[in-house]
Amino acid sequence: MPENSEEIINEFGKRVQRCYGCFISYYLKDMYLGEDVTFYCEHCKDETMFHFDEFSRLLDLSKLREVADADHHH
Repeated sequence: MPENSEEIINEFGKRVQRCYGCFISYYLKDMYLGEDVTFYCEHCKDETMFHFDEFSRLLDLSKLREVADADHHH
C-alpha cells in the first residue's frame, strides 16, 4: 500500500460520476458501488451496495489514474 494512500483515496473521491439511477453527477466519495460496477447516489442506492469508504479500501491503489498520472510526472 503506498504511503500516501489516504491522499490518493481523497483524490480518487473527487472524481465526478453520474448516478446510474437518477443520472445526476456526484463526487465518487459520496456514492455507493453496485454489484455490476455501477455507482449510485444515496437516494438511489439499496442495501446491497457499498459506500465509497468501504470499496475504496479494497482497491488496488496502484491501478488508479491518480497514481498513474503522478508516476508520469516524475
